[in-house]
Amino acid sequence: MTPSEIISADAQQHGVDPNQLLHFVHQRLQEGKSSIISAGSSILLITHLAHGAVECHLYTQDNPTALRTSLSKFIDTMRQAQVKRLYGKADNPGILQLLRLIGLDVQHSDLPRFNWMANL
Repeated sequence: MTPSEIISADAQQHGVDPNQLLHFVHQRLQEGKSSIISAGSSILLITHLAHGAVECHLYTQDNPTALRTSLSKFIDTMRQAQVKRLYGKADNPGILQLLRLIGLDVQHSDLPRFNWMANL
């Protein structure tokens, strides 16, 4: 699947208009502070917040086993890019559980617009 197809399918599964979500992602990329990483059938949109800190949005069509592998690849890529802290707003506790399974210490966010953070 292409990144656009993954994002669109994820949007439909969550009751979000795929065109609006694709527009959101496109805007973030055009601003120049965001980029995407892909692994398997997952896309991670990362937006740089401050030195070493990023906001994460996950879009996936992976099954749980494949998603765990994709998340590990995302974390490795971010460590190589010297990212030190991740922030996100997850509405699915399973995602946070997977992050813990791959070794991240997921905590409540110290920034009010996010509900979790993790140090790498």
